[in-house]
Amino acid sequence: MNITEKGPPGASTLRRGLHILAALRRAPEGLDVAGIARALAMQRTSVYRYISVLAEEGYAVRDPQTGRYRAASTGSHLVDEQALSVAQLAPAMRRISDHTGDSSFLICRVGSDSLCLHREIGGYPVQVLAVTIGHRQPLGVGAAGLALLAALPADEADALMQQNREALRSYGQMTVARMRLLVEATRNRGWAAVGNAAVPGVLGVGVALRDRSGYPRLAVSVSCILDRMPASRQRNIADLIRREIGADG
Repeated sequence: MNITEKGPPGASTLRRGLHILAALRRAPEGLDVAGIARALAMQRTSVYRYISVLAEEGYAVRDPQTGRYRAASTGSHLVDEQALSVAQLAPAMRRISDHTGDSSFLICRVGSDSLCLHREIGGYPVQVLAVTIGHRQPLGVGAAGLALLAALPADEADALMQQNREALRSYGQMTVARMRLLVEATRNRGWAAVGNAAVPGVLGVGVALRDRSGYPRLAVSVSCILDRMPASRQRNIADLIRREIGADG
């Protein structure tokens, strides 16, 4: 496939980026820079410029071992699908917050970030309200984002952690090494628990929700002040989330 220049420079730039994304979607095993260049009859230097931007913005993910890029699965889908997810899960989240007395959150993945789609507030006098609808933060920082990150294929999760290396430092000086430990603990436990990261003095419990193919698309979490979240209650809340949203962890 040979890309021809059509329209003004801005349109041509966008078109090249879209062609690269299309090539990645046609190659589920991924493509390296040379492979993209061959598929699209582009210069390698040009491919590198475009793919670097696509990776930085979360539209492509690089496997650090093979050097191949894949189109990122954002988990957000279309806006109407987001609305459908909220409509389906909001009643369950309302029940979760009523039962626990604490705030619950529905998040999806957007590139290398987590995005809050919905929030319910509990009846306990002290609520965690720092994360609002539309709030974005690096995937893995909050409990729901950590649940999603840990549920991803190992190579994809590691690439995302590397991509967020600098951004993570703004959250309690989080490092890739510490995030890997949290991911491993989440996989072993079957649900996420993380405190003092996104919001100091707060601990959250999160559970990922997978699609029919087993890929994690959404996650629900409950967050509250640390004193209200002993280990036994963390497990009870994880079980409650699973029952309400139909997740198998």
